[in-house]
Amino acid sequence: MKKAMMIGALFLIVNIAYSQNISDIDVGEHKEYMMKTYKIHHGKAEKYIEEILPALERENETLKDQRISSAKFKEAQKNLYRKYGQMVSQVFSKGRYKTWSSCTQELERYHVLSETKFIPLEKMYALHKMESAWEKERNQMWAATDDEQKKIENTVELLTKLNEQIRQLLGEEIGNWYIAYKDLTFRAIYNMDKYGATYNEGYQIAQIEVDCSKQRQKIWEKRSRNRNEELQAIEDYKLNAIKKAVPAQIAERWVSVNDYYLDYTLAKRYGLSKAQINQFKNAYNKYAITEYKINIQKKLPASEKANKLTEANDKFCETIRPLFSEDSYKKWKGKRMYDFNQRVEKRYKQQ
Repeated sequence: MKKAMMIGALFLIVNIAYSQNISDIDVGEHKEYMMKTYKIHHGKAEKYIEEILPALERENETLKDQRISSAKFKEAQKNLYRKYGQMVSQVFSKGRYKTWSSCTQELERYHVLSETKFIPLEKMYALHKMESAWEKERNQMWAATDDEQKKIENTVELLTKLNEQIRQLLGEEIGNWYIAYKDLTFRAIYNMDKYGATYNEGYQIAQIEVDCSKQRQKIWEKRSRNRNEELQAIEDYKLNAIKKAVPAQIAERWVSVNDYYLDYTLAKRYGLSKAQINQFKNAYNKYAITEYKINIQKKLPASEKANKLTEANDKFCETIRPLFSEDSYKKWKGKRMYDFNQRVEKRYKQQ
């Protein structure tokens, strides 16, 4: 009973509405936006809102409920936006212009942003340009270096910079909404392949996981005496919420992946066999014991703890190196060192 009350208290969450349904917004405001943005009269705006948009949303929802790969989904959705771009062009401008398509860029997130937040066309174009420049810079950076850790650090830095620019362009409130919504769409697409889910199922999983992650962060920050119980309550809530949100076979796949996430990652991302995964785990368990012994030494200065942890981590990395191919090890080591340095920096080097 006590645990149930704890879960209920923790999850009185006010969720941000990441609307994916444009037809739910105020019709009058929507018509005014369409008329102003695309220089069309009332009748054309009305035809778009009452006929074309509902048809697009129906087809899009049907697509989102298909159990297909993320690659097929992305291509099918682009084709869907191309199809409706031609229809919209005919209604708006007798086929002479394709302003609507240039605004949406055949991507749902731009369509949702423009027609739920009523973003002026010039700001939409500026956003396209900004994100395209970011993607180009990221790709050039990734091609220019083999240092995987540096790639991750630079990518995080570039993304932080991009998000700051988005907030400046769209304003803090709408900017934060767009950044969070875009993140959920990317997670949803990733979840399609990870769990064999439809887009809609992947999106629901993403929402639950993001909400739970936020609650976990709050608990760590407040340093509660019941922290372990509260963290476990979040995990229980997450599992139950996902079981209710998606079909049983998808929930089972989610459980099997996340209960053995290290196994899944080592096999899927780095190509290790079951035997190699077991060897990796044995080596990691030895490292974890060493880390624990270092962390509990209260009299040891923070700087010395950081140095000892670094030595232990280097030894661990060299021990498991033969398990990987050269390319896979480079990728694993880059991610490992980024996460390790972030953790040590946060815990010890700032003290």
